[in-house]
Amino acid sequence: MRHLLRASLMVLALALVWACNQEPAGVTSQTLEQTGSVEPDRSGRFTPPDLINTEFEFEITIENLTPATGDGASQPFSPLLLTTHTPLFHLFRVGDYASEELAQIAQDAVSGPMVEQLNQSPQVFDVAQGDGVILPGGKSTVRIKAKPGFHKLSAVTMLVNTNDAFAGLDAVRLPRFGTAVYYLKAYDAGSEKNTELAAHIPGPCCGNPFKGIPTHERIKPHKGIKGIGDLDPAVYGWQQPVAKLTIRMVQ
Repeated sequence: MRHLLRASLMVLALALVWACNQEPAGVTSQTLEQTGSVEPDRSGRFTPPDLINTEFEFEITIENLTPATGDGASQPFSPLLLTTHTPLFHLFRVGDYASEELAQIAQDAVSGPMVEQLNQSPQVFDVAQGDGVILPGGKSTVRIKAKPGFHKLSAVTMLVNTNDAFAGLDAVRLPRFGTAVYYLKAYDAGSEKNTELAAHIPGPCCGNPFKGIPTHERIKPHKGIKGIGDLDPAVYGWQQPVAKLTIRMVQ
């Protein structure tokens, strides 16, 4: 009986050794050779030692899909803010509260505090920003860098003829080649009451920054302009999605 137990344990040990030396299902030897490394990157993927510090450049183009109607051009966007970062970082999450830095963008298109915060974060690799307002039907292109382990992209821009609406993208994976296209929804930052009153809105329709009524609600999809204040939904309203974002690797 004892001999039988030893034999069984030996068979089990050999089976374990064999299993540990097998390649993962669906991965060829060539793939393992191309992606093998001494240690995994922050995403848990294995990266060749000579690629760990290699930088890649991406071209990000945003197109404003809101209708070109009315004085103040319906819903212009504030300059696009981009960041590349690790999978652990999030610029915003629907259902969470907006950070103070995000609230300043969503309420008054003030991006300086967010840029400073991003530049100080060890989870962020690069920060880039467009240089102008994006009118309905218009486009803006910005370049940003990434590298293995910092391969996620987030973006944010304010719909400026609103109290605290913004369009954004949180932690999407950058394409390894070619292009990727995303359609962005408008979100309510939950940091300012949606009065729709000209006295509380910073955009060209109204010209009153830093005058909103603070609130403390969670980020959620925006319900659009409802006509409860001074803004006419036929002029300043929109349909989802509000923007098209195209990501292209250029280097």
